[in-house]
Amino acid sequence: MIARRRAWPLLLCGLLACPAFAANPPLVEVAEPQRALVRDELVTFGSLRSDESVTIRPEIEGRLASLHFKEGQQVKGGDLLVSLDDAIARAELDQARANLELAEKSYQRAQMLFKRGASNAQAQDEAQSQQQAARASLALAQARLDKTQIRAPYDGFLGLRQVSTGDYLSPGQDIVNLEVLDPLKVDFRVPQKAVAQVHVGQTVEISVDAYLGERFRGRIIALNPRLDEVGRSQAIRAQIGNADHRLKPGQFVKVSVILEERPDALLIPEEAVIPVGQQLFVAIVVDGKVERRQIRIGQRQRGKAEVREGLQGTEQVITAGWQKAGPGQEVRSVARGEL
Repeated sequence: MIARRRAWPLLLCGLLACPAFAANPPLVEVAEPQRALVRDELVTFGSLRSDESVTIRPEIEGRLASLHFKEGQQVKGGDLLVSLDDAIARAELDQARANLELAEKSYQRAQMLFKRGASNAQAQDEAQSQQQAARASLALAQARLDKTQIRAPYDGFLGLRQVSTGDYLSPGQDIVNLEVLDPLKVDFRVPQKAVAQVHVGQTVEISVDAYLGERFRGRIIALNPRLDEVGRSQAIRAQIGNADHRLKPGQFVKVSVILEERPDALLIPEEAVIPVGQQLFVAIVVDGKVERRQIRIGQRQRGKAEVREGLQGTEQVITAGWQKAGPGQEVRSVARGEL
């Protein structure tokens, strides 16, 4: 019995000495860095505005005789939109023409009498003055008649009308709004600490709730040289193409000002980054052994970290299990997601 008890420890030691029971190198998960586009962005919020926006209004008073458009219609510059009752204007124009005709005949008669010596220069001058006044009256009557026809000042889309046929309109009364939808303007603000980073011609991208996951690109066209004294921010205006008219004036948008683009940035999984005090490291596998390198991080996005310095892009970075292996230690590695 005593001999058996002494044999058990010897047998256990023998088994542990066998290769099958020897400690295996730790298992780690690795991944290769990827190349992708990374941007430095300044994110803020703004509003869309029409490139041109005007409210169609009459310059003279009168009864609305007819409307020549439908609400929401696309129109061309110069298209007739509204006709006011022009009966009085046409009568005034006919009267002005008759007065001009009489004034011209009177002037011709005064000239003939002056040449014959039957009249003096004063009579001729008075006849000429009456002729010029009659011409001015005719031009005024023609202008009044023209203002009874209200036309679109430029191409665009009409909004909702505020009047009906038969209404008596006053000068300046709202009839309908006209909007230019391509391109659109984007008005937004940036804080004073970011003013030096923004300039005319810079690329911007906007996103709206109506089209989730989609971004629309444009460029900055103007900067307000004066900062707001209350919020200490600078007003900026960009321009966005809108050929398909999907974007609408008045929409609230998220604006990203593209400060810098790096199309071949090096990205690694965030879990591969090892913080040590104020420094950052990664553990990589070289010839089956662990090697630790110091890195400098740029952007972080969607579980990825941009490596600005410290890696070439061909290494195998340890993403899981780096806590179990120190520098120089042998490890076994599997692809990320298989551990």
